[in-house]
Amino acid sequence: MISLIKVNPTHFLLLESLKDPPIGETDHFLWYVTDIGIAALFKDDENLKAYDIYVEKEAKNISLDISKEEKEYCEIQDKKIFLFYS
Repeated sequence: MISLIKVNPTHFLLLESLKDPPIGETDHFLWYVTDIGIAALFKDDENLKAYDIYVEKEAKNISLDISKEEKEYCEIQDKKIFLFYS
């Protein structure tokens, strides 16, 4: 019998994008371009509230303006990611 696992397409695209080299690195994040938008991968296992404070400031440090983008938080497998998209 074949078992079918439902895969969230957004999560699949994000995980595939994390296989590529990051476009930048800051103190708390690795930054990636995805088919959906910009992904900020947490470097450590800090809590969401702590990292939420850093993300916009650190994006500016690598010349990304994410201030007008929608922001979504995802936990996929053992990864914590902020996804920014229009």
